Amino acid sequence: MKYATFWSGCDEIVNPDDSVPLTGAANTPVGCLKHNDLLGDDGTSAAVRAFLAS
Repeated sequence: MKYATFWSGCDEIVNPDDSVPLTGAANTPVGCLKHNDLLGDDGTSAAVRAFLAS
């Protein structure tokens, strides 16, 4: 089984930022995006699709 996290250092909901990365996961920083902006970000969406397709 493989799993991933996609996280932003500017997320105002998930704090602290260092609580996001998980051991064994593909931990992917997505830049400085607010929490809800992760949902509509083209780069983040492409990264999620690429991970799911791998």
